Amino acid sequence: MSVSTRSDQAGPGESPRTSADATAKAAAHWIAQLARTLKTCRLYDRGNPTVVKFREELAHAAAQLLEDHGALTFRFASDDVLLEAASLYPARSRDDNFAYPFHRDGVRAITLQPGIEAREIDALVDAVLAVTGQNLDDDDLVTLLWEANLRHLDVDYIPAEGDVGSGEAVATSDSNGPLLPWPTPEATDDESTEGANGGETPQPGPDGQGPLGRSEDWQMSDLTVEVEASYVELDALAPQEVERFRGEFTQEHMVPPVTASLAIAMACLHADAGETDRQEMAKFLPRVLRGALATGAWTEAREALRTLRPLGATEWSEETFVQELMQPISITRVVEKLDQQEPDRVGEYLTLAGELGDQGIDWMTLALSESQQRRNRQIIAEALAKVCRNNPERLSPWLADGRWYVVRNIVYILGWIGGAEIVGLLKVALRHSDRRVHEQVVVALSQVELNEARPLLIRAIDGAETKLFCRILSLLSTARDAATARFVFAFMQQEKFDLRPAEERRAVYAALASVGGDEVVPELEAELFQANWFDRAKEIHRHNVARCLARIGTPRAREALARAAQSKRGPVRQAALAAMGPS
Repeated sequence: MSVSTRSDQAGPGESPRTSADATAKAAAHWIAQLARTLKTCRLYDRGNPTVVKFREELAHAAAQLLEDHGALTFRFASDDVLLEAASLYPARSRDDNFAYPFHRDGVRAITLQPGIEAREIDALVDAVLAVTGQNLDDDDLVTLLWEANLRHLDVDYIPAEGDVGSGEAVATSDSNGPLLPWPTPEATDDESTEGANGGETPQPGPDGQGPLGRSEDWQMSDLTVEVEASYVELDALAPQEVERFRGEFTQEHMVPPVTASLAIAMACLHADAGETDRQEMAKFLPRVLRGALATGAWTEAREALRTLRPLGATEWSEETFVQELMQPISITRVVEKLDQQEPDRVGEYLTLAGELGDQGIDWMTLALSESQQRRNRQIIAEALAKVCRNNPERLSPWLADGRWYVVRNIVYILGWIGGAEIVGLLKVALRHSDRRVHEQVVVALSQVELNEARPLLIRAIDGAETKLFCRILSLLSTARDAATARFVFAFMQQEKFDLRPAEERRAVYAALASVGGDEVVPELEAELFQANWFDRAKEIHRHNVARCLARIGTPRAREALARAAQSKRGPVRQAALAAMGPS
């Protein structure tokens, strides 16, 4: 195909020769740009920003070139690209021969028409890359350009042997041989039939009833009933099959990527995987494990960990992995997922923590300290109590934590464990400065035998607020003890006892009546006879002391009340008689 030089493209002061030179110069510049783009595409992937930029600039330059100079026909010799007689890109060496792939595959000329699209320029680049790269396709350049359906690009080529029938090729001005014209959409069915059969009369079909059509790969006569029936059947089944495909597609994409990746990895390992395959999986599974943790897929993370352990990975260490889990940022992400999940999913997390062994206790404790969901804290605390029941000392490092709520949580867990083994740990917790920790220590001591808990309870009462003070005395009152009775009676003898809140005074009276015996009867009797003629508060105190003696109820206590009932002092006698009740 040839392109004539158009005289109307020259400016008012330009000659046709000058216009032709300008066209050849612009065309040479575009061919050089095409060569650079091809080299860049061989160096980088298609999605590389540099490749994308080169392709866009090439398409823009082609559109501008054709807009300025009209349709251009580039001819390919064995070592040069020509525009008319002008050399555009002569070969510099055997390796730098841009025209050779075109000439080798029979392409003698290509014509670019105005209005060419970026898609068509991309298709041209892809086709040349396909026939010049290391991984060559089976198709040649002509076939690739044909299949690309380029409306603004025409190709003149020499057909390979057997590509056409007996028809004559269209003659061109190229001296290298006859060229086959590029098919155009405007060709009619009659022209196509005539060209395909070389102008000869169509031959009858095998049954002698009709002409035999021409197809690329097979011959088909006019008996198409079965084909039409098949199309009718396909059309009837199409809605059902489309719906089935959509359903399967949706179900397939509902499976999380982590779950799918783990399933594929396990299938590969169970398919007679060799040592090389196992090592590759050992490199891949840590990514699945971390991805499962990032999405809160605890069951998948546990399976990934179990699968990874026997592989003997050299680039992955469970110790290093556990250290990553303990990092603050990792704990924060884990807790964010946990606080959004239901209790059954939290249970899956606890199962995963159990897979980590002793380190899993620290992981659960850190999650417990960060969780904002009370429900989750309860579940994790119960799990820690179960794991550490036989070894509560495992929780001792956390009693030194600077955060009061962490220490309180550990004391809470120790209370669930109970027994004499936790007394030493509670003693450490009692040194904490926060009163909320002290309150939890007292609650935990309620799960310990009183003989073991009594020393800590007496220690905890020092400086306790009213509520905690009363609770401690209540715990101390569960059994009689002479030492405890003297300890409680000491509160009664304090100078400021009357200034204590009424709740604390009532707790002292009740505790003394419960734990006291004959050892405190003389002191209580002396308290009963103490002179306080004009003090209303002392009068109330006397009645409470008399009730303590009555509740102690030993013979010695009853004798003390009897002596008070015979006293000449009216207030003493009244208090004793009221405590003894009606005779």
